[in-house]
Amino acid sequence: MLRSLHEKIMSLDGETEQVMRFVSGACAASGRRVLDVGCGYGRFLGRMHAAGLDATGVDVNAEIVAANRKQGLRCLAADEFKGSAGEYDVLLMSHLIEHFAPRELLALMDGYLDRLRVGGRLVIATPLMSDYFYDDFDHVKPYQPAGIREVFEDDAAQVQYRARNRLALRELWYRRSPKRISHARSRFVAGPASRLLFALDLLASIAYLASGRLYATVNGWVGVYEKTRA
Repeated sequence: MLRSLHEKIMSLDGETEQVMRFVSGACAASGRRVLDVGCGYGRFLGRMHAAGLDATGVDVNAEIVAANRKQGLRCLAADEFKGSAGEYDVLLMSHLIEHFAPRELLALMDGYLDRLRVGGRLVIATPLMSDYFYDDFDHVKPYQPAGIREVFEDDAAQVQYRARNRLALRELWYRRSPKRISHARSRFVAGPASRLLFALDLLASIAYLASGRLYATVNGWVGVYEKTRA
């Protein structure tokens, strides 16, 4: 019971709801045709479909594409998308950019931004550096709004990369999550100390709620960008 309570509190960081609010606002501003890049198992694709948005997912994993189609969701394999045509009003990149090194990320983002109409919106959700950022085996590096600005917005920035598509940041939200102890043997090796660690994590989660999310760690962000020119 206590473990399920802790898991529920950990899920209350508000990111999913914030992404959907930003996507809905982006659709209201620029149009309802949405492309969910790296959609995974339809975490947002299903929500957008239920909200009546014209949403399409794209993913490199054939099993994921098949699973989404089985649920009645429109989903394309990456190669299928490359062979398709048409522009989109909104792009969603949720927990995608942190899986790429800078040069590969620039090519990926520009490739999809080529299919976003001028005036359309890009919604990015991504983690910041934390003690547990590299717990995800294929996380490569965290990206911050300042870095995106230098490559996609600031023509005067002294950087070795320059995007061909230009963006302007319109909205920004930072994710605040319960604090937790990461570098502890008992998190990975079961034993009496594991119960103590769980108790400390639970207390930190309760303090997170009781403080109105002030006793927290800032470990991610969601931003909305407008494509200003190609």
